[in-house]
Amino acid sequence: MLERLGGFVYRRARLVLVVTAVALAGAAVLGLGAFGKLQSGGFDDPAAPSSRAAAAIDDQFGGGTNLVLLVHARAGTVDGATVRTAGQRLTARLRNEPNLTNVASYWTTGAPTMRSHDDTDAIAVAHVVGDNTQVASRTKDILARYVTRGGPVTITAGGDAAVGQDISSQVGKDLALAESIAVPIALLLLVLAFGSVVAALLPLVIGLIAILGTFAELDLLAGATNVSVFAINLTTALGLALGVDYALLLVARFREQMFTGTDVRTAVVTTVRTAGRTITFSAATVVAALATLSVFPQFFLRSFAYAGMGVVAIAAAAALLVVPALLTVLG
Repeated sequence: MLERLGGFVYRRARLVLVVTAVALAGAAVLGLGAFGKLQSGGFDDPAAPSSRAAAAIDDQFGGGTNLVLLVHARAGTVDGATVRTAGQRLTARLRNEPNLTNVASYWTTGAPTMRSHDDTDAIAVAHVVGDNTQVASRTKDILARYVTRGGPVTITAGGDAAVGQDISSQVGKDLALAESIAVPIALLLLVLAFGSVVAALLPLVIGLIAILGTFAELDLLAGATNVSVFAINLTTALGLALGVDYALLLVARFREQMFTGTDVRTAVVTTVRTAGRTITFSAATVVAALATLSVFPQFFLRSFAYAGMGVVAIAAAAALLVVPALLTVLG
């Protein structure tokens, strides 16, 4: 089967590359939307007693506190007239928010536990209603309107809902930083290993296809089920690693064949038949191992199965189709 696949890719190399480019463009457009759909959390078993208790609190008592606004007096104390007026106004605005329940603050309760020991800070608390996706979207909107550092007070945010927003934002920044460091270093090492820039770029092509393809998969899955934002981290790390691994196998085997004086067609077919078998077995093994994560009730763990199985399968498919096509064209 792999020998027939190698022959087909050799005959239709340019068609394979054109179809891949079109599919990659579509995956890029679709996959970039995944960042706004993926969720933080997912660490708890929905069937656990604690999870059922939290659901009961949400249903019958308006939900527990998941948003905390810390109000800091820039001058004086939280009991001063100016700060008290600002705190009362903040509380009134929060109570008028349609997506907040159980709003309370130091200025409405007078509770000493809602005020710092030095009297310069106090808190307002609330519950953001909705499922994970709705809470994320609504919290982002609320924080954009209420968190401020101007006027008589500064307002900062905490609580599970605000922490979830910070995590989602930080994941994107960390990925950009990590890839900006990892990709140039990987490219340099590949150039040293292959002695050729063109050959060194092939693993990165496979990694790019695997990563963008999996982003598109996660975007589609996020529309049907809960998917953790941490699946992005696994996708980028595993996609780049497998791209390097699989492309190294193929290019090394192709070069061995060319050094013996065989023609390009024979080298491509032999490469797919031999190195392709190793890649297929490797990918199947990793997919089977990662599939076990899908049985866990926590969607944080299931998300690693979604991302891992997808990125491995796409990387293997790209290695068996795109790399032989590129080798055919490049010779």
